[in-house]
Amino acid sequence: MRAVLLTLAALAALGLTGAVAVVWFGLYNVSAVTGHLPGVSWVLHTTFRNSVWLRAPSEETVPELDDKDLIALGAGHYATACVPCHGMPGEPASATMQAMVPAPPHIDEAVAHWEPNELFWIVENGVKMTGMPAWPVGGRDDEVWAVVAYLVSVQEEAAPELAGEDEPEEYCASCHGRVGGQVPRLDILQAEYLEEQLQAYLSGKRPSGIMAQAVTSVPEARLAELARHFAETADEAGDEDVADAELASKGEALAREGTRDVPTCLACHGEREDGQRKGPVLDGQRRGFMEVQLTLWRDGVLEHDPLMRAATRDLSDAEIAALAAYFAGR
Repeated sequence: MRAVLLTLAALAALGLTGAVAVVWFGLYNVSAVTGHLPGVSWVLHTTFRNSVWLRAPSEETVPELDDKDLIALGAGHYATACVPCHGMPGEPASATMQAMVPAPPHIDEAVAHWEPNELFWIVENGVKMTGMPAWPVGGRDDEVWAVVAYLVSVQEEAAPELAGEDEPEEYCASCHGRVGGQVPRLDILQAEYLEEQLQAYLSGKRPSGIMAQAVTSVPEARLAELARHFAETADEAGDEDVADAELASKGEALAREGTRDVPTCLACHGEREDGQRKGPVLDGQRRGFMEVQLTLWRDGVLEHDPLMRAATRDLSDAEIAALAAYFAGR
């Protein structure tokens, strides 16, 4: 037995020495030209699929993904963040990207054999050693689901046409002014406030994977100009269905009077006698956007304004829905 143990120890030491030599002397060829050794690609891909299957959220967590505004929001992000590697639906893959090891799958292939909950996990977490990044910020499931909604539309061969990125105004307008739902109206906001928020997205102070990608896709020197442009440009996305009057009435009571735990919203977001406001205009803002943002404030994902964090900390889902309904129709 002692001889067996000594033999095993010697083999282990020899194996460790060999591994150190491979790493230290650069004996392993990392060239993408040579590719992986036979069988390695299968092992890695099988590990990848099983890892996603094990860790993906349950199918019950999947929201409705057929909303056109949600799909359009995801498409806008995909157009700049994902196209360079995964290409556009129905178009040939980039030869340069295909020279990677592993090569990123073309979008048509990438989404073909995954369920929405699995796509969510992949988009949110990324994949090690493949060049597939994780979502840039945490706590923004709403944004990840928007991308998944677009990917599902690709599966169903119903994906909208992707926008270009030629001019900053046109690039930003692919969402703002043309897409409703979770995309805010900008024409009701002051240019100074818009510029401040753009800078917050750029610095990471206000977490958003979609907006972080957007603000780094245009020159920083143009942000003030873009803020003025969108503050002065009418929104063309159209009005969404306003919630029932009873829900809006509950929101009005909460906004005007507040509760022991929630201060009155109109103290900051209502117009004063001099026509000024302490906070941004919410009158006519999109209900979907406000519901998402209030939830993010309440849950502590957004925390760059201590007053808003305190005001929303104890809001229930029902109160958030009521407030959003009230301000959307105000």
